[in-house]
Amino acid sequence: MRGLLRGTLYCALWYGSVMAGFLFIACPLLPLLFFSPPKFRKCGDLLFSCWELYSTALLKVFGVKILVSGDHISPNESAILVMNHRTRVDWNFLWAAMYQACLPSVATHRLKFVLKDPIRHIPGPGWIMQMNGFLYITRRWEEDQSRLSRTLDYLVALDRRSQVLIFPEGTDLTKSSKEKSDRYASQHMLPQYSFTLHPKTTGFSYLVGHLQQASYLDAVYDLTIAYPDYVPQSELDLIKGKFPSEVHFHIKRIPSSEMPTHESTLRRWLEERWFNKEEVLKQFYKTKTFSAEIWPFTRLLPLQIAFGFWSILTGAAVLLLIISPIFQLWALVHSTFFVGLSIFSTGFSQFEMGWYYRWKTHFIKKEL
Repeated sequence: MRGLLRGTLYCALWYGSVMAGFLFIACPLLPLLFFSPPKFRKCGDLLFSCWELYSTALLKVFGVKILVSGDHISPNESAILVMNHRTRVDWNFLWAAMYQACLPSVATHRLKFVLKDPIRHIPGPGWIMQMNGFLYITRRWEEDQSRLSRTLDYLVALDRRSQVLIFPEGTDLTKSSKEKSDRYASQHMLPQYSFTLHPKTTGFSYLVGHLQQASYLDAVYDLTIAYPDYVPQSELDLIKGKFPSEVHFHIKRIPSSEMPTHESTLRRWLEERWFNKEEVLKQFYKTKTFSAEIWPFTRLLPLQIAFGFWSILTGAAVLLLIISPIFQLWALVHSTFFVGLSIFSTGFSQFEMGWYYRWKTHFIKKEL
């Protein structure tokens, strides 16, 4: 019972902070999009980075240690990040790792996830991720290629040096997904993996190749996540209060100049990285640590400020939803808008990009 109460409190604070940020900050920002899409995107990225501090602070408060080793990530680089997908909740710990990985820089990162399309429909988190420019895929390559191309071109047009993360395995490591991976390995005369799944190479090779053609790729980062004790397989484990005591990340930076430039060689490169990742993880689970030195955790003050700010904002949102008809109407109108946008379109990000190009054309004509 104690674990359930602990997990419920954690998830309530996490989810409540997302909804509070959506209603108090993200929605009031919407009019800015019509006046200046670049400024809207800059403010949206800043908002999400500020919220990630709260997610990081929550993990620390609830006793989860995030241990990071390897190379630092530059928030000012245009980069592709690849990571093994051990569980459904890897992303929840990744934000804390990114906070440490981007230190000692004072700049905030602009991480965008490549996610399955149904996730954008989740009330609150799905809407915020749409507004933050996350990339959603359907597993239908013709449509996915168009979505990826459009989003990458938009980031290049804005000159937003962003980091795009993709899980090449396509899903988390479970008994059924491992069986499928093993069958694939048998059919293609490949080794069977125990700690990873064989990666899907199409999306990765396209992302890297597209940014290379635009001369907009600074680096590729290979992230490896591992759980030395308990592995929370799904969100239900977090609700039950079943947290890992530690989550380890190891980061390897590969400069763009060292990356292959052809699709076939990019595919082979990723397959080789995954073979190496399997060996690294095999060694990790023997020693319960990566071989590289773990970075010391610094800069607690931003996390303390974020914890106080977002906790107060969450409490205010709950109170106003109970006592204020005006705030209730505000929440209803914007929730209805995003539900409709999610159902009848491919999401807010597509609307944002479409408006940007119309705005840019109008702006240029007006200047001329």
